[in-house]
Amino acid sequence: MRIELAWVGAGGDVLLRSLELPTGATVYAAIAALEEPLGGSLREQIRDGALAVAVHGRLRSAESVVKDGDRIELVGGLVVDPRTARRRRVQQRRAEGGDARWKRR
Repeated sequence: MRIELAWVGAGGDVLLRSLELPTGATVYAAIAALEEPLGGSLREQIRDGALAVAVHGRLRSAESVVKDGDRIELVGGLVVDPRTARRRRVQQRRAEGGDARWKRR
C-alpha cells in the first residue's frame, strides 16, 4: 500500500515523502521506513511529545494502523491557545492607541 508522510522540517519547509508499506503497517512502521537519522529523530520527538500524529488531519496514536492512500501528518503542539493569542493581540493594539476599532465603546 502507498501512503504519504508530511511534516515541517527544521527550516520551516513542509516535507513530503511517499512510502510503500505492507498492509497492516502502523504509523511507527511508516516512520521507521525513513532513512536514518531522520526516522529516529522523528520517532524520538513523538515519544517525547514534541510531535503529535494525525491521519488526514485527525489525531491518532503512533500505533494506529494506516490504510492505502492515507496521509500521515506529524504536527507540533500548540505553543499558545489561539483564543489567548488573539486576546493578547487585541490588548496590545488597544494599548498602542492605533485604529479606533480597537478601542472599547
